[in-house]
Amino acid sequence: MEPEFPINIQLNLLEGKKFYRFSCNEYTIINGKTHRNELNKIFHVTLKRLEQDKFEYHIEMFDRVHKDKELSLSEKDFLAKIAEINHDVVLITDEYAKLKNVQELSVLQDRAEKTVQKLSRSYVGKKAEDSYQNLKAFYRNENVVGQDFLKNNHFGMILHKFYERYEKENERKHTVRYLNFMANTVIDIDETVQTEAMRCDEELLLLQYTGNIPSDKNREMFYGEMNRKEVAYNRETDVPKLDKYKGQILLDFVTKEMLEHKLTIEFSLGENYQKKIIYHIKEISYEEV
Repeated sequence: MEPEFPINIQLNLLEGKKFYRFSCNEYTIINGKTHRNELNKIFHVTLKRLEQDKFEYHIEMFDRVHKDKELSLSEKDFLAKIAEINHDVVLITDEYAKLKNVQELSVLQDRAEKTVQKLSRSYVGKKAEDSYQNLKAFYRNENVVGQDFLKNNHFGMILHKFYERYEKENERKHTVRYLNFMANTVIDIDETVQTEAMRCDEELLLLQYTGNIPSDKNREMFYGEMNRKEVAYNRETDVPKLDKYKGQILLDFVTKEMLEHKLTIEFSLGENYQKKIIYHIKEISYEEV
C-alpha cells in the first residue's frame, strides 16, 4: 500500500517499553590487511508522554561487549567505565523525537567526575590525563552532550532527525559529522530522505535514506593521516569518497516507535585504505535479553 500524504512521523503513545540490541561493526582495510572492531550492547527504553508535545526517554544500558583483538583488557575496561557514565539517562524530546534537554545533567557530570577519580588511580600518563580533562569538559557542555546522544553510533538511531511531517514532494536533508572514518579526521555527510522511498501498510512504515560528501573542505586532514600512516596514495586520482551510504528505519505505523534501524557505510581513499561500518539496532523481546 502506498503511503497517504501528508505523513506525520510523530510519537503517539502514552507509554511504551522496549528492549533493543545494538551492534557496531567496523572493518578497516589498510594495504589489504583487515582490522575489525565490534561493539555490542543491549539497552532498555521506557518512553513516556509527559505532555501533549513532550516525551521522556529513560534509557538503561547493560551487557556491553567490546571485541577488538588489538585492544588490551585494560583498554577495554577503560572504555567500558567511560561508557557507563551514560547509563540510566533520561532524555526529554518533543513529539518528533527532537531532543529538548538531558534531564538532570548534573547527575552525569557527577558520574563523570567520580569515573575520572577512579580511573586516575590505575591509568596515568599524559594520554590518560588528556582524556580525563576532555571528559570533564565534555560533560560541562549541555549542548555537546545532547548532540552526542543524537549521533548514529549512540541513541541517534532512536532519536532520528527524520522524524518530521512529510508532504509528497518533500526532500529532507541533514548533515552528520563523523570522526571514525580515519584517525584524527573529521568529515561531514549530507543525509537525504525522499518520500517516494517510503512504503507502508497498516502496521509498518519504512523510511530509507542515503548520504554523500558535500565538499572537499576536509581532504587535507585525510591526506595528512595517510602520510603519517605511510600509506601510499595518488593525490590526483585518490580522494576521500563514499562507496556506499544507505540507511533504513522501520517504524510502528501507529506509535512511530523505532523497531529496527540499519546504516551501512563504505568509505575509501584509494586502493590502500577502505573502511566499512555497519550500525544495527533492533527491537528484541524480553526473552531474548
